[in-house]
Amino acid sequence: MNHFARKLMVTALSAGLAFSFTAPIASTPGVAASVSYCKNYARKQANKRTGAGDVLVGTAVGAGLGALTGALVGGKKSVRTGAIIGGVGGTVVGGVETNKKWRRIYDRAYAECRSW
Repeated sequence: MNHFARKLMVTALSAGLAFSFTAPIASTPGVAASVSYCKNYARKQANKRTGAGDVLVGTAVGAGLGALTGALVGGKKSVRTGAIIGGVGGTVVGGVETNKKWRRIYDRAYAECRSW
């Protein structure tokens, strides 16, 4: 058996073993899921619903607003400088807002999981 096939088999067995221990807990009515299962579940939900796209929107909006501000202030150099400053600011704001959204989704999914 080559290295790749052996690694694939070990991964499949590990995943199957992990599922066999966690799935019955989460699907049994009236039995709360374990803390580690719920943390993993909540992390997956939050990662699925947030991403780099949210930060990129902040960057684009910030750069556009910065360029517009630069155009109102004066020449080409001001537009470029405004776009750079706005883009950096938009990236920071987008990152902070994405982090807040991620935390909100994580907390809700974790609480939901623990109540099963």
